[in-house]
Amino acid sequence: MWEVYEKEVYKILKENYPESEIEFNDSIFGLFSKTERQIDFSLRGYIAGKKVLGIVDCKFYNKKVHVKDVESSLGMMQDVNANFAFLITNKGYTSAAKNRVKYSNLKLDILNFNELGKIDISIDYFFNQNIYGLHLSKYEFFKRNIQNTGFFDREKSNYKKRVLFFKEGYANTEYFAYKKLLESAVRAFRDFSQLDKINLYIPSNINNEETSYEDEKKIFKCSVSRRELEQFLELEIEFLREDIIIWREHFLSKLNKDMVMNFADQFVNHKPYNNYEDLIHD
Repeated sequence: MWEVYEKEVYKILKENYPESEIEFNDSIFGLFSKTERQIDFSLRGYIAGKKVLGIVDCKFYNKKVHVKDVESSLGMMQDVNANFAFLITNKGYTSAAKNRVKYSNLKLDILNFNELGKIDISIDYFFNQNIYGLHLSKYEFFKRNIQNTGFFDREKSNYKKRVLFFKEGYANTEYFAYKKLLESAVRAFRDFSQLDKINLYIPSNINNEETSYEDEKKIFKCSVSRRELEQFLELEIEFLREDIIIWREHFLSKLNKDMVMNFADQFVNHKPYNNYEDLIHD
């Protein structure tokens, strides 16, 4: 069965990465071991004119992949001087295995057979790949937020100060401003595991007794750390990074009005819209 699994994974990779050279059952001479190393698949391509090498190791098991397998793949990657590696399995990974690959160029993937004996790559798979590959930098910080919403305001945002500013229309009522701030804060920490604190700004309207029930434009500000938000949610945000399905089931589906309003009470304030520059520099 493992041979069928390897061939199916190879077929999927060929279909979804046509720009790469993918070699099945490759052999690469080890720099340190001084011996031929068998590679399930090798991937070769170019980035900025420089050739890069990736290797793929498939594990078709009846249990989760353990840290020893991860160590083996890391050693293989180093020995053949690969730029990156994928460890692909059908059952998942132990916590120790997941922890071992943090901040390395080894990525862990889960691909399994469907009821027809084929491997499907859904749109969720590519969402997961986008999240896995993110590393905190000005380029990726802006690029990711542009991908997340057309209301991201790059000109008013600031990478060094960890400021995310959103355009008018992202939220049109006080409640939805609070909700968007909470969603956006959690998403930022999920996307960038190296991010410790975030400052978010959303222009929106307030309409209550204080404004004589007339719309009044305000800037809503949220300044929160990863630790503060995890304590509020009673959830480790890194857990949401593992799979887009986890993000939906363990965060988005549990968002409710009480949670949003409690978040606002603890972490959000607002000022008149024409003072937004002063608010940013508070």
